[in-house]
Amino acid sequence: MENMKEGTLSIEIDDGEKITMSWHGRSESREPASVLNPYLVKLIDSISGKELIVDFTKLEYMNSSTVPPIIQMIKNLNTKAIITKIFYDKESKWQAASFKALETISKTMTSIEVVGK
Repeated sequence: MENMKEGTLSIEIDDGEKITMSWHGRSESREPASVLNPYLVKLIDSISGKELIVDFTKLEYMNSSTVPPIIQMIKNLNTKAIITKIFYDKESKWQAASFKALETISKTMTSIEVVGK
């Protein structure tokens, strides 16, 4: 599993007992889906029998164009029944606003949990 760097956004993967995906920097691209969707699909396809932790707490900023690829990732993870915990910084106003919607969406899913910390 490979890390990703695109502009000021980086995603780091730690492949341990549980796989950790940590998002860092800023996602400011006008069309982040063109890079994120293929990367996330490939990553999800490579996860087999492991749990995933997605950590957004170090993400400094993401524009609204970044939300659809994240929602697609969550749907794909749920479809493949990959147990996933997603963490965001609840003290950050923009993260709390962005991830509250994802928290609501995740309540309809069996494999995904979105948690502010």
